[in-house]
Amino acid sequence: MGEQAATRTEEINAVTHALKCGYRLIDTAEMYGSGGAESVVGAALQIFGKARRDELCIVSKVLPQNASRHGAVKACEASLRRLNSEYLDVYLLHWSGNYPFVETLQAFAELHERGLIKRCGVSNLDVAELEEWLAVEHQLGIAEPTHVNQVHYSMQARGIEFDLLPWQREHGIVTMAYSPLGLGELTRHSVLIDIAQARAATAAQIALAWVMRHPDVVAIPKSTHPQRLEENLRALEIKLTEDELARIDATFPPPRRKRTLAMV
Repeated sequence: MGEQAATRTEEINAVTHALKCGYRLIDTAEMYGSGGAESVVGAALQIFGKARRDELCIVSKVLPQNASRHGAVKACEASLRRLNSEYLDVYLLHWSGNYPFVETLQAFAELHERGLIKRCGVSNLDVAELEEWLAVEHQLGIAEPTHVNQVHYSMQARGIEFDLLPWQREHGIVTMAYSPLGLGELTRHSVLIDIAQARAATAAQIALAWVMRHPDVVAIPKSTHPQRLEENLRALEIKLTEDELARIDATFPPPRRKRTLAMV
């Protein structure tokens, strides 16, 4: 969102409609539309009402090239201006870059102390990077540790199940899944359509229910269509059966460790 002026009104209406329907988490970033997405969200927040701001969880992200000790602070301040908000509920490093984690975490610590962010986290980090990130947190004595890693996760992209998802679960880090519908293909997949029809649901709802089958995984699908927004939210009501999960596993196999032959 926020990339074209011609669609701005439609996008503001979509976010406003989502909030009225019951959505309470909004994910954005300074990268999206070069700040345009944050501006769209900010306009919707004004309509929703500042008095109800504490009902929401607003997430934004700092670009790696802005994630220096002083750069991340300035980037966050700019995001807040665009969002018309006094604070962010969660602020993430969008992906790892050239600045050492210690600089980014020092900036996050300052932002937390100033009340500009409530929690911090990361996005697109693997296990090795997370281990380094948490080690720096411990070194700095960060009072509010990392709560979330936002990564690509869907039936078509199950790689995180191999090591990242179990590791994060062990360390109490929530997984926030972006692109939970793939690139839209899952909404048209014949197996998901078949499962959905038996439930009077949609394939998208089945795909979202699958991602959210564990309580520590959050899905963040994007839509500007009012009906689809409402349908996506109702995916929270769907609990897939063991037979349905087995059928999905057969169609979209989970990752498995490859066997290696001993060298002789």
